[in-house]
Amino acid sequence: MSPLRKIVVLIIEDSNTVRHLYKMTFEKEGFEVLEAANGRDGWIQAYQKMPDIIVLDMILPDFHGLEVLKKIRSNSTTKNIPVLALTSLKEIQDIQKAINLGANYYSVKGSDSPQKIVEMIYKLLKRKAQDTLQEAAPKAEKQEAPDPPSPQENQQPDLTDDDDIEFITNE
Repeated sequence: MSPLRKIVVLIIEDSNTVRHLYKMTFEKEGFEVLEAANGRDGWIQAYQKMPDIIVLDMILPDFHGLEVLKKIRSNSTTKNIPVLALTSLKEIQDIQKAINLGANYYSVKGSDSPQKIVEMIYKLLKRKAQDTLQEAAPKAEKQEAPDPPSPQENQQPDLTDDDDIEFITNE
């Protein structure tokens, strides 16, 4: 029996300290961790490596995390990867923009412990799995066996009426 595949987390974060803290937390949890220090590298890894989940900072040196989020959500390959925004931006309009663009969870740095972030990763992955099963269910229903014939279709022909029967004789 082969071991289960590790959960792959991509951390897109420019702060070495923050990235290292979460890397250590995630690895302790048994996750495989990919790292990117800027938006461009993060997007490339998201597209090429298809992580199970992305932890995304909003303030990055090359372009804003919202731009990374837009790219992730607009690409058919990456659009269903859950994204957890982990940032120092705490204004309601920043939170709303990220959620509107498709962030699955938004955490202001320091408000949630690293362990709480791990719990959210599990919740988001569970939700993704449930959504995937729900999407697959209608497809499976279409492939089920056809309905049994109606009672009228299943009736035997009435052979009592001789008008419909031709008799073959050897005469």
